Amino acid sequence: MGAGSYPLPENEAGRLSSLRALDILRTPKDPEFDAITELASSILECPIALVSLVEEQQQWFKSCVGVSVESTPRDVSFCSHAIATGKPMVVPDTQKDPRFADNPQVTGEPHIRFYAGYPLSIDQVHYLGTLCVMDDKPRQPTEFQLKQLERLALVVEGLLRSYKTMALAKQSSILAHAQNAKVASQHKLLKQIESLAKIGAWRLDRNTNVLTWSDQVYRVHDLPIGTPLDLEMALSFYPESARAEVEAIISQSIEVGAPFLVETDFVTHTGRQRRVRFMGELEDAGTDEEMLIGVIQDITEQYEHEQVLWQAAHVDSLSGLGNRHWFQSELEEMMKGCGGAPREHALILIDLDGFKLANDSLGHLAGDEVIRVVAQRIREISCKGSFCARVGGDEFAVIVPLSGPETPAETANKLISRIKEPVPFEGTSVYVSASIGVAFAPQDASTAEDLMKCADMALYRVKRSGRGRVGYYEKTLRQVFDSRQKAIDVVRSAHRSRRLKAHYQPIVDLSDMSIKGAEALVRVSEPNGSLLGPDNFWDAFKDPESARVVDSSVFQIVLENLTNWQNQGFTPGRISINASKYWFQTDDFASGFLSQLSDCSIPPDMIRLEVTENVLLNDEIECVHRILSDLRAAGVSITLDDFGAGFASLTHLRDYPIDAIKIDRSFIKALSLSHQNTLIVRSIVDLSKSFNLTVIAAGVESYAEARFLQSIGCDQAQGSLFSDAVDATELQKALADQQSIAAPVSYVI
Repeated sequence: MGAGSYPLPENEAGRLSSLRALDILRTPKDPEFDAITELASSILECPIALVSLVEEQQQWFKSCVGVSVESTPRDVSFCSHAIATGKPMVVPDTQKDPRFADNPQVTGEPHIRFYAGYPLSIDQVHYLGTLCVMDDKPRQPTEFQLKQLERLALVVEGLLRSYKTMALAKQSSILAHAQNAKVASQHKLLKQIESLAKIGAWRLDRNTNVLTWSDQVYRVHDLPIGTPLDLEMALSFYPESARAEVEAIISQSIEVGAPFLVETDFVTHTGRQRRVRFMGELEDAGTDEEMLIGVIQDITEQYEHEQVLWQAAHVDSLSGLGNRHWFQSELEEMMKGCGGAPREHALILIDLDGFKLANDSLGHLAGDEVIRVVAQRIREISCKGSFCARVGGDEFAVIVPLSGPETPAETANKLISRIKEPVPFEGTSVYVSASIGVAFAPQDASTAEDLMKCADMALYRVKRSGRGRVGYYEKTLRQVFDSRQKAIDVVRSAHRSRRLKAHYQPIVDLSDMSIKGAEALVRVSEPNGSLLGPDNFWDAFKDPESARVVDSSVFQIVLENLTNWQNQGFTPGRISINASKYWFQTDDFASGFLSQLSDCSIPPDMIRLEVTENVLLNDEIECVHRILSDLRAAGVSITLDDFGAGFASLTHLRDYPIDAIKIDRSFIKALSLSHQNTLIVRSIVDLSKSFNLTVIAAGVESYAEARFLQSIGCDQAQGSLFSDAVDATELQKALADQQSIAAPVSYVI
């Protein structure tokens, strides 16, 4: 069943009648419904959430998050299918479901790939619509998330029942109005009852200040029915802080003849804390007998329910701090300030160092305790008037007014010291520290988004240069980040237009100068035909997504080239592939890597995977070791790239299944500068030989360097002396011609 068709419930006529009887269609937005959709969107981590009521030809949204329209045609509605069965409906991937694969909301905007909806009913017979969430990515929600969605749906059904009650009250008030049309005061009371069901009525004689209450009003006040009343006594039930406001509103209403509506705290005769809403207006204003008439309602339960929903939508349940949604609202409000000018304040971003290690090694309960304790410390240290929030898994933010008793710098330094104190957990201590980035408004930025970027830049620099300290935004940082963004744009654009290319730098055997293989290096083909090397977009490799795009794209190109070469009966030797830590850390890296080789019928021993030390410096040591072992066992050669430039290379040789090292080009370049450099390179070669490892020298540019490396037993080399990186065709030609090369260390393409 595709777009344009949908199942109809057997009781469709009765269903539509029940929906119309609610008198809810086309009514204004309600904060109660909006709080539920925001909470549903947050809990299920979906950008779209709706309370959808399905009419005869379309579905109308009583509340929506993530969409700008108020309704859509019924024939493209997912909810029509949910109400037809009366059961919860979950569609993990719409493109794989024949009911929705060609739906225009799947094939076009908003590109729905996931749907989960609970049908809504107030009588369990007629299903009027759904509470649903949607995403543009396929997904499988957890049982907890679906249970929470079901609970929120029950709350929506309760709200729908209140609309039914109000509709019945309205009908009753209309009937009463017809029966009592001769009594003008009752007419006004009935109009107010149309808005508030199950309420009490009151009347105040302005000449005598005598109050008349209905029985329900006495019940609201916990007073015996018939207790003598006056205005002063009635006002005494309101807290002192609210009493003056209530008196002022009533006086203004009498003076100008305008109706009023007040919602405030309230204390009954028996001392119960309640919340009430009351409204009133003048009857026969301007005559000698002025009457102020109105209604009052105890809304305590509704108010408390709204507070629970607000709390769930704005407060992070684990830390007790504001969540990211509330933080964004507060920051934007702060940036608006008075008259559009941002109020002077600082934004402090806090990132915990060592949290992942603690969480993984001690378990999630320990991680949760760290979050709670750190949140409490942040709350205690932040000065009065600050706003504290948890904006990510182990990320926090504090908005600090510059008019506070402490400077932002003092607050940030206190946070650094306090957070690194041990966190007690089950008889042991958990240690984390913090890196902090600070930006100031309005001098650093004039919008919330820009201020966030500035603080994030300051934090990023701290994390890149040692962690555990405070960094401040400087204008020079924006130039660095602009350069990084430009590099990212170059890579992303090249990927979209298939302009990422693989060039190959030959790797030669120093014993006879024969080509043993090549390293695949990325190039970007510009629209004008020129080529860009990594130096032109190096900053993109610091971006996880861009690094993965480059690595996986080069790998795909290598597979295509190897397949073509094999089909021609041509053997290029072993091809080296670079794996950044971001590509390496993807799910099922080893199985995916080997599966792609198998699909292309490429023997694993034709591939050399080059990893740098930062791939090995991972909190999940066992996982890294398992991935490398699986690849090595399958026949893939593992090379430790940039050897000597890191901090723990010797332990890596001992602890990981590595069968080759590549000496960092900085050591080769420095051979002619001092005797110490030659000793270092000689020691690296000797050490590698003792581990029975193949040694490759990178960046060889001169005959003298090649002869020295050859003399100390270095196995292989690559560099401009032999050849720069060339395309697949040139590499194939060079390999075909290499038998004609006679003189050692003289091979140049």
